[in-house]
Amino acid sequence: MKTQAINRLYLIKMVNGITMILFVLSLVLSQLAYGAGSPASRSSSKSETAAQKRERANEYFKEGQKLQEKWNYKQAAKKYKRAIKIDRTYAEAYSNLGYCYRKMGNFDEAVRCYKNAIKLKPDLAEAHEYLGETYAEMGEFDLAEKELEILRKLGSDQAQKLADFIEKMRKQQS
Repeated sequence: MKTQAINRLYLIKMVNGITMILFVLSLVLSQLAYGAGSPASRSSSKSETAAQKRERANEYFKEGQKLQEKWNYKQAAKKYKRAIKIDRTYAEAYSNLGYCYRKMGNFDEAVRCYKNAIKLKPDLAEAHEYLGETYAEMGEFDLAEKELEILRKLGSDQAQKLADFIEKMRKQQS
C-alpha cells in the first residue's frame, strides 16, 4: 500500500512537471508568433514578399507625387528615396527622383536616377523622355536624340513631347 501511494505521488509530480514544461513552451511560442507579426520585425523581415515591399514603398511614392505636384521637389525627393530604400526595384520611384533632381538643377544625379529606372524597366517611357530632356538641358543633343529614338521604337506618345523639347532647347542655346 505504501508503494502504491509513493507511485501515485510520483506520477502526480511527473504530470505536474510535464504540464509546467508545456505551459512554458506555449508562452515562448506565443511570444515568438506575436513578434513575427509586429511592425518592427515586419520592416526588417527578410521574408517580406516583393508585393508587400512595393505596397509599403508605394505609400511614400504617393506622398512624393503630391509634393512634386506642388513643386516641392526637395521634400518629394526625400519621399522617393524612402520608397527606393524599401523597394530597390521601384523603377518609377527612381524616375520621379530623377525628375526632382533635374528640377533642382542637379543634372548628374538626375541622369543617374533615370539610368537606374531604365535598367530596372527598359520600356519605362517617362524615364527615357526625362533623360532625353535632361540631356537637352545639358546641351547633350546627341544623347537626347538617342532617347528620342528609343521612345519612337517603343511607340510612345512621349516621343513628340521630347522632340518638341529638344527643338526648344536647341533654339535657346543658339
